[in-house]
Amino acid sequence: MAQSRSTAPAAKNRIKVIFDCDLGDDIDDAYALALLCASPELEVLGITTCYGRTDDRAQLACQMLYEWGLDSIPVAVGRDTRQTDERANWYADQFYYAKGFTRKKPISQSAVDFIREQLRKYPGEVTVISVGPVPNMADLVKRDPGALKLAKRVVAMFGSFSIGYNGSPTIDTEWNVRADVAASRQFVSSGVPITYAGLDVTTFVKADAVFRQKLLMRQSPLTSTLCGLQTLWAYDRDPVLYDAVAVGMVLWPDLFKTQPAHVTVDDKGYTRLNPQQPANGDVAVYVNTPKFLERLLRVYMNQNLRRF
Repeated sequence: MAQSRSTAPAAKNRIKVIFDCDLGDDIDDAYALALLCASPELEVLGITTCYGRTDDRAQLACQMLYEWGLDSIPVAVGRDTRQTDERANWYADQFYYAKGFTRKKPISQSAVDFIREQLRKYPGEVTVISVGPVPNMADLVKRDPGALKLAKRVVAMFGSFSIGYNGSPTIDTEWNVRADVAASRQFVSSGVPITYAGLDVTTFVKADAVFRQKLLMRQSPLTSTLCGLQTLWAYDRDPVLYDAVAVGMVLWPDLFKTQPAHVTVDDKGYTRLNPQQPANGDVAVYVNTPKFLERLLRVYMNQNLRRF
């Protein structure tokens, strides 16, 4: 039996959210999904999967939601792009967490159709959070150019504007951009004002050993899921919580500073700022990292998502 949220704010005051993700590759998608689901301020309309083995990503999302008692949240599978290259066809170690799981299944509706339907059902009310490569966003723009413009807000973990990976002063081709450059260019030129949580802020937010030890000792279904996936991820380093930062921008805008900017994507997958053009979005330039991690941990510690 799924858990109800008796302590959630009134439905009319909750922010409607669609979460488009490449769950299973890096570990940060899992941290972001956990934050999303454990935040009573948000009404999660659905999870959509993008890039590569989108069916395996959806199966992982289904098991996570099932264990947390959130069966009612639909999961929609995005376009399968595993034939693009060897990297896209990678069976990520985190997929083993949900291998053979069948108690909750994705809906039959495709990710693009689901996003389109929700945006048209709730015009001006839905915040779309994109934390992976953007083929779903590009496909939506191609199919129905006006649909994404109906979003209340679009927030994306996307780009490198003045800072690269690990705080480098040289920009990088950020993964979500370079994984599908053509889709990225369609996304940024869609006419929709996008808020970018790029490497300029996300690369500084890490879950250190103390943070992860607290998760381990909490021993709730949600925190145990994160710890299990962390073990499967198997990298011997503090995970950077890129995608959780994008969710945090929706929850805690007071912790961030942004600047209006005109963003483009070049042929190599670099995100470029053009000061000569009118702004087409907002780029995050600062995050209060200690406060962000403090609030994030508090959400994980205080939630009690579970099956009765």
